[in-house]
Parts: sequence; C-alpha cells; structure tokens
Amino acid sequence: MTSRFKEIGRIGRARGLEGWVLLLPEQAVTEDFLSSNPVVYIKNDRSGFEPLRVVDYYTEEKRNRVSFFVKFDMITNRTEADALKNNGLFSDQFDPDIETDEQDSSAESDLTGYSVRYRSKTAGYVLDRFDTPAQSIIEAKIGAGSLLIPFVDEYVSDVDHDERTIYCRNLNQLMDDE
Repeated sequence: MTSRFKEIGRIGRARGLEGWVLLLPEQAVTEDFLSSNPVVYIKNDRSGFEPLRVVDYYTEEKRNRVSFFVKFDMITNRTEADALKNNGLFSDQFDPDIETDEQDSSAESDLTGYSVRYRSKTAGYVLDRFDTPAQSIIEAKIGAGSLLIPFVDEYVSDVDHDERTIYCRNLNQLMDDE
C-alpha cells in the first residue's frame, strides 16, 4: 500500500519569536503552492500525520540561493517552532511531476483544503475525503481537533468549487461541546 503523502522537504531552524521556520525543500516547491495556503503534514510520535496549514511565507535570496520561511497556523512562538526542527514535511497535494494546470475528472471530488462554513462563519477546513460503502465522509480540522462529517444533505448543504468552500449545517449534532 502506498502512502498518499509525499515528502516535500524538511523543517530547518526557527526564525524570530513568532514561530517562523526555514523550509528546506526536497522538491521544486513553488511559490504558487505556498501561496495557496496548503495543508501540509508532519509525522507525530505515533507514526501518524498531524496537519498544519501554511498561513504565510516569504523568500530570501543569498548567494544565488532562495530560502523559504513559512508560518504555520498552529505554531505561535519560537519554542513551538524549535520543536519542529528536522521534521519531515509532507503533502498530499503537491507533485512537481504533474503540471499544475492539468485538471482531471477527480478534481471536483478532491475537497482537500476547502473551507468549511457553518453558521455563517469559517469553522475550519477539509483535511481529507473518504468513501465508504454507505457515503462519503469528509475529515475537517475544526478548532483544535478534527471532525468527521458525513457528506450527505443532512450535514452538507452546498459545495462551491469556485470559492473552494463547503457549506454545512447541523454540525452541532456531531460535536461534543454543543
């Protein structure tokens, strides 16, 4: 079984006090990829993957070498950034061997990275979509955790592919705290 994740680089040293880190890309990471605020992953202690969203980035050029510095959504200070040093960074969206302009028939079914709107607010974003014999299920990052949302009319009212947004309802039935 092959993993859906592909290593795109490693995390280098921390920079500054606000959680910025140096990205040491193994692939031809493009600014278009980083500017799309992608969800990337690091391995955790249990051999699983933890999602992080790239919220900002900038580049520096020294001696004909471009360095990428990135800011993740869940990393807010230097201590947290230092803890990421030497971790591999993985993606299930970026493949330099595939043209970025190509569109295939599965593009509409790939909802990874779409915003999840609930009660007129952005509640989170889609991490993955699973197909089961009964229905599709989307895994969404909501707050500090994740939520499995059945992709049925009861919970998903609309999908806007142009805005990359999924409009949901009745999510309170799936949440513990409400």
